[in-house]
Amino acid sequence: MNEFPVELADIVEPVQAATQGSQDWLILVATLVIIISVLAVVYWWLQSTSRRRTLRRLRRLRHDFVAGRVTSRALAYAVALELRSCLQIQRLGTTHPVLARDEPQRSAWHSFVARLDTLRYQPGNELDPAQVDALLREAAGWARRSR
Repeated sequence: MNEFPVELADIVEPVQAATQGSQDWLILVATLVIIISVLAVVYWWLQSTSRRRTLRRLRRLRHDFVAGRVTSRALAYAVALELRSCLQIQRLGTTHPVLARDEPQRSAWHSFVARLDTLRYQPGNELDPAQVDALLREAAGWARRSR
């Protein structure tokens, strides 16, 4: 009574039914990787936008100084403002935990802030174009090192 034809005894169940669950996990993992990658790129882009804007403004300050539209003192205040904005700090101080990781960097940061303070708070300090280039180059370097 329960005799099957010989041709049907060789049939194997489809493999697709067993792997359907693993395909769902693969799609879920791929989707999560894509979402995390997009968020990382957006975060990096937002961080680098601030840096690029600061570097562009520092270049503009150099051109304004050469053209005679900005004095040395106003330049120092503008550089300090741009760095504060880029570094997201309220006040430029001699210690900055992100930029000054080792002793040479700490001393370089300290001397840079001291020069800016001298330019800002002591009247009569004038800079020549070479000193302005050095100051702005160093400020750009600190802006590039920011987060």
